[in-house]
Amino acid sequence: MKTCIIHHHVHRSGLSLAATVLLSLATGASAIAQAIYSTQFENPPFAAGAPLVGQDGWIAPPIFNPQAAVVTTDKPRQGKQSVHVLGADLEHSDVVNEATGGYYDTVGSYRRPVNFDTQGALKVRVSAHVRIDGPATSGSNFFSAALAVRAAVVDADGNVVDTAGVGQIDLSSDGYAHGNDGNHNVPVFLNSVPVALGQWHELAIVEDFSAKTFTLYVDGLALGTFPFPEDVNSTILVRGALIAFAAPDAGGMTKADYAASYDKFDIRIVE
Repeated sequence: MKTCIIHHHVHRSGLSLAATVLLSLATGASAIAQAIYSTQFENPPFAAGAPLVGQDGWIAPPIFNPQAAVVTTDKPRQGKQSVHVLGADLEHSDVVNEATGGYYDTVGSYRRPVNFDTQGALKVRVSAHVRIDGPATSGSNFFSAALAVRAAVVDADGNVVDTAGVGQIDLSSDGYAHGNDGNHNVPVFLNSVPVALGQWHELAIVEDFSAKTFTLYVDGLALGTFPFPEDVNSTILVRGALIAFAAPDAGGMTKADYAASYDKFDIRIVE
């Protein structure tokens, strides 16, 4: 089983297969557009100036900077509020630095569990608007903001015992959006596309539990369709997450010069 320190501190819900959220196929066409979870981080229920974690079901493990993601009125994509993570608020982590061999120095991981059972028949699209502000670092993945999705790994009794990455897109200060599966301490990029810094981009991942594949999109452009890891032995989409990564300060690059912003986070059933 692949172990990624960035995702391995999982929220142990203790859910069994029968206890996850089920959707009847009998709902037919009306189910196609159903939102499993959708937010633009507006008030209500989100209070500006307060951490995202602890509001409307958002969580973060203690080692992943839970206080750094803040609901803000600064630079919203639409509406009046969004979420930002200031690089200066991401604290150094010995655990992250050692696990990644110094590739990353700190990570902020903000998770919205949904524990949705697709029954192996429903496709789910997870998306968010994401931007990075800060200097370009050509050739260096110094600072990045990501959208990631995890699926359940279950035991013989159907209990959720772990999660595995089923798609991740990293919007990087190197001027690219990089697709990967989210299962490696140091990312293994599957495909990349140039993107502009200082602008909003829509990142989206479509999960097909029937085909056991995920498809990555950046601003509507497909980066490719890739297989689930072998670990995924369920039809349960556990969560979507918004993540910020920073490498160790070096060579004149400092994480305090960067900010990641997120808006319009959406998980919904699609055809």
